[in-house]
Amino acid sequence: MKLLGATVVLVLSAFSAGTAYADDDGYYCVGLGYLAYQFGNATPSPKPHRLSVIRFSDTSGIESPAVFDLPQFQVHGMQCGDAWIDVAAFTGIYHVTLDENHCPVRYQVQPRPDGQQIPQAFILSQLQNLGADGGKRAYLKPVRAHLSATGRGGEYLLDITAKVISPLKKCELAITSRIVETDRDGREIGARIIFQGRGYRECGE
Repeated sequence: MKLLGATVVLVLSAFSAGTAYADDDGYYCVGLGYLAYQFGNATPSPKPHRLSVIRFSDTSGIESPAVFDLPQFQVHGMQCGDAWIDVAAFTGIYHVTLDENHCPVRYQVQPRPDGQQIPQAFILSQLQNLGADGGKRAYLKPVRAHLSATGRGGEYLLDITAKVISPLKKCELAITSRIVETDRDGREIGARIIFQGRGYRECGE
């Protein structure tokens, strides 16, 4: 079973463990009971290319991310399954295996099914971005996207919104994304920041 989520970002002053600070990539996908996202560069970089997986459930709430390092490559999209995550590169697909706790444990590189063509599912997933591109869309209209229901009548959500850095940098956006847990009345009872960074919007200058 595979679930796909949309994006949103709320700007907060608080920081938390596991927060990603980056301006590159930021693709993500949603599986049953977890959200996976990655940040990395296509060229050699002192920053590692990391795949992070956050699990959420009624028993554990929103957990800390399980982090898994991948080789450096340009990401073209992601897909999440029950026990796997596929991350598309230019020359192949990195198939990451998850254990029973949704923690990434190993990967293997698989050839693309259509040679050098990017599979359609990965092209669609390119719209899901926690970084600068996601911030551009969130600035136009903040969205609160449903991830899953809780057993207590609430839900887990992914928020994306962006705030202009004014007055000196009004073309620049401050971007933050969170996973949020709500109660049955829609009130927030828990949250974890997963991205904070900056992006840019078209502002006519």
